This record gives sequence, structure tokens and C-alpha cells, in this order.
Amino acid sequence: MNHEEAFAKAFITSEKRARFIQFLADPKRRKEMLDRLNRDLPYMPGFATEVPGTQDFPDELEKLLKAKGAGPTCHVIADGLKADGRELPLREALHLICMNEYGAILSCVPGRLAYYKPESPGPGLILERHQP
Repeated sequence: MNHEEAFAKAFITSEKRARFIQFLADPKRRKEMLDRLNRDLPYMPGFATEVPGTQDFPDELEKLLKAKGAGPTCHVIADGLKADGRELPLREALHLICMNEYGAILSCVPGRLAYYKPESPGPGLILERHQP
């Protein structure tokens, strides 16, 4: 299972999940789904924790995500970035999305750990599922 499908299955509400996966996989519809990252991502709030403002910066986020199990790279799902759909070093991806005004998701551990940054201004969210 790829990062995008694993993310959707773990963190997107069941009624929106299939469409989320389908649209991201379709090059003609992907932009439409990326636009939703800006304001109304249908994530499950029970798995989300708002990042305190003092930690919502690249260096602090990197420490926070690594403490939760993130590795050196992540998968980028981002509106307005050429890095969309690519695997990047975590540090580089965090700097890119924090400087971008549009919404983005970094999938750090497929289906277990991600960072969601809505369109600016707005606090970022750590999306996390613990293994049983």
C-alpha cells in the first residue's frame, strides 16, 4: 500500500476515503483534491493533535515527528508545490511546506504518522495512530 492510500485509510473519514484515494490517483482530478487540503480536509479528529505555536516551525516539527517515529524521509502531498507526490528528506519537506502558504500533508510512517498543515494561517496537526 502506498503512502497516500495508507494515509487515507488511517486518517480520512470513511464517507470521504474512497473519493480521496481515487482523486489523488487520477492526474486529472488530483488538483481538485489538493485544493481541499487548504481548508476542509475530512480527517478524523480523534487521531489529530494540534501542534503548539512554539513548535509549529521546521526544526521543532522535525524533532517532534522523529520522537514519534518518523524516519529521515517522508512522502509529500501538497497544493502548489512541485514536490507533490514525491519522497523527500523530512527536513527539506518541512522547510518547503512551512514556507508554502497552501495546504500540505507529510506522510512520515504510512498509515501511522503524518503532519497536516492547512492553508496559512492555521495551526498544523500531528495525525497519529498507534499500532495495537
